[in-house]
Amino acid sequence: MDMYREALLDHYQNPRNFGELVDADVTIELENSHCGDRVVLFLKFADGFVTEASFEGEGCAIAIAAGSVLTEHIIGKPVTELKDFRLEDLMNLLKVELTVSRAKCAALSVDALQKALAEN
Repeated sequence: MDMYREALLDHYQNPRNFGELVDADVTIELENSHCGDRVVLFLKFADGFVTEASFEGEGCAIAIAAGSVLTEHIIGKPVTELKDFRLEDLMNLLKVELTVSRAKCAALSVDALQKALAEN
């Protein structure tokens, strides 16, 4: 379990795909009003696939690590497959158990993804 916590901390301290994606096809900003976490998800699409993804945000380690892991996972994936991506899928990628309140921090990125796919 410590190995997974270390991986989560690495994603928090060195988030992948962090920063604005210029000329994104879709940009979604969501905020958790209860804790103040905020995520902005940027996506580019081509031929039914996510070709580029990045995020920006502020918040706890879980929120930032979730954005990092999510963007790594979705690049190159077909949109049709990602429409079924849920919080449980992200939790499996994070490989840590989270309390209900902490799961809401991770859910912010998944919610942004689903909203972005609905707008595409």
